[in-house]
Amino acid sequence: MLEGHVSITLAGAPATLAPTLGAALHLTALHGNFGSLLAKLEAYDLKAAADVVHHGLGRTDPEKPRTTEEVFSTGLVGLTPDLIGYVIRLANGGKPLSDTEEGVGNGDAPFGV
Repeated sequence: MLEGHVSITLAGAPATLAPTLGAALHLTALHGNFGSLLAKLEAYDLKAAADVVHHGLGRTDPEKPRTTEEVFSTGLVGLTPDLIGYVIRLANGGKPLSDTEEGVGNGDAPFGV
């Protein structure tokens, strides 16, 4: 898999979210900023989750109802952690965080992370 891409299972089938500039621009236009989008995802907002999947897959506007149905049928509880990881990668220029950025192995990280 390419660096930054996130694999999910959507309606029982594998799918890959690509961290593109287009997805980042669309999602921030729809939700204000990455922080607002992350808050909506953490609150299990169906529209926000469907938007992330839709733009991460690079689907067209006419496919939006299909994407929303697939996200709903998949369920937000299992899908949301991957969507949050994907949005964090978008905020990081499409790249996964390094171990030190995630706080892994960094004894100076706040809250003992």
